[in-house]
Amino acid sequence: MDSEPSEQGLTGIIVYFLFLLGSVIIGPLEAVLGLALYWLFSSQDETATSQQG
Repeated sequence: MDSEPSEQGLTGIIVYFLFLLGSVIIGPLEAVLGLALYWLFSSQDETATSQQG
């Protein structure tokens, strides 16, 4: 019985951890970017409506 992990199994584990790390880093950045864009465009809408009235 071979106790060493196979090359394919080790590659899968590395890919999984890289994907997990990317998700943990990119996910919050994407959320912050979405909130910033929402705030930016909603403040422009409020300024345009306040100038009309």
